[in-house]
Amino acid sequence: MMKRIAMILSLGLLVFSARAQEVSYALPATSVTVKVDVRQEAFFAGPYASFAKKMLNTSVRDKDMVTTEITRVELIPHTEADMDAWFTCDSESAALLSLSAQGLVSVGGAEKGGGVSWRFLPGLSGGFTGKGLTDPEKETTQIVYEAVQTDTAVIQVPVEHKVLVEKTLEDKASDAADMILSVRRDRHNIASGNTDASYSGEAMSAALKELDRIEKEYMSLFSGYSEVRKQSYTFEVTPSATVKNHRYLVFRLTDDGAVTEGIKGTPYYLELQPEGSLPEETQDKRKVKGAVRFRIPSVCKVTFSKDGVPMLQTRIPFYQLGRESVLYLQAK
Repeated sequence: MMKRIAMILSLGLLVFSARAQEVSYALPATSVTVKVDVRQEAFFAGPYASFAKKMLNTSVRDKDMVTTEITRVELIPHTEADMDAWFTCDSESAALLSLSAQGLVSVGGAEKGGGVSWRFLPGLSGGFTGKGLTDPEKETTQIVYEAVQTDTAVIQVPVEHKVLVEKTLEDKASDAADMILSVRRDRHNIASGNTDASYSGEAMSAALKELDRIEKEYMSLFSGYSEVRKQSYTFEVTPSATVKNHRYLVFRLTDDGAVTEGIKGTPYYLELQPEGSLPEETQDKRKVKGAVRFRIPSVCKVTFSKDGVPMLQTRIPFYQLGRESVLYLQAK
């Protein structure tokens, strides 16, 4: 008995003992981990974008948009126990299991399951508060008529009144454009020495940097700005022999990132194409004393595609798509 226990511990292959003279094992299956890196760019159009061409002779984007793209894909195959292919063999045959370096026998329990939780970044929102500050009001002259009593009659006399009114969006855009053009003139004058003040060395560098900062801030009101963030996703694909075309939807890429559910977004698939064919099984599949079952993997060309357009190809052996057979240790 101690000898049998020592064999079990050294191999790490025994899952449980069904009876005193039997051990349980699982045939291997291959799954693929798909690791994907996604770059998401959220663009926020400037509030004065519609005036950029008129005031600055510059063409800019005038609508908010979010774009996502895949920057890296990695396919990682794993060998694991096939929970639908459990068998038993007698203790004498169990010694053969030590020949399995590819995971012929599972070292885990027989329980299925294991949930996966996904984390997604919160949504982005842009804003231009505090950028390119200008006076929100302007002074304008209004003509009003006041009644004036004369010796013979009452007449209406036009009188000018100075009043403050809220600036329109175009007024604010005009102020920002004037500031940009003024900054450009100042920068040119400082760089060329066409100023009353004298700039040199660090003073000139600091002045030019400050003018660049001001121009960039005011220009963002016309050209908008982008925020870029990166996210990594992991998906698991376990092919099944019951799927005929071996085309598996991994995820869909949407503006919010890679998701596994829904019908919106660009689909990305994992497609398998077996190379060659395996011989037909001719051996007896009945439970026979002194025998163990095994699988010959099917080597497949694996293609990761974007809506049918190949992006990555490799070769992976899949046990569950191969041939299952029996090795007899003694004559039947």
